[in-house]
Amino acid sequence: MKRWRRPRAGALVLLAVLAIGAVPVARDLLRPRIEEVSVDAYDRADDPHVIVALVETHPDFVLHRATAQENAGRIVLHVAMRPPSRWWSGRDLAETRSVRIRLDRPLAGREVRDGLLGTPVPER
Repeated sequence: MKRWRRPRAGALVLLAVLAIGAVPVARDLLRPRIEEVSVDAYDRADDPHVIVALVETHPDFVLHRATAQENAGRIVLHVAMRPPSRWWSGRDLAETRSVRIRLDRPLAGREVRDGLLGTPVPER
């Protein structure tokens, strides 16, 4: 009968380090990635402090963040979406979605730009 040998302390430490290092990697692989999308156009809302950004994205994507960087003459819109947390084929057609973004000051005559591409965004 063979005797069971006790593992060395170094091997146990190495195994623990590998297990601990695998946790963040697995978490990042399982977490849906967030991607910024370009703004195709915008609409004015009844409230002068709100702008409605029109973005083209997959119907199952979820809004992660919508922000506006403002200065006296320009508003730069940033819209970030994330895929659903479950299965997604990536093959479906995109749809245009409306995203409301609150501004610090009224839109007035300021230029609206896309945060992803840096290009002007037309009013629809």
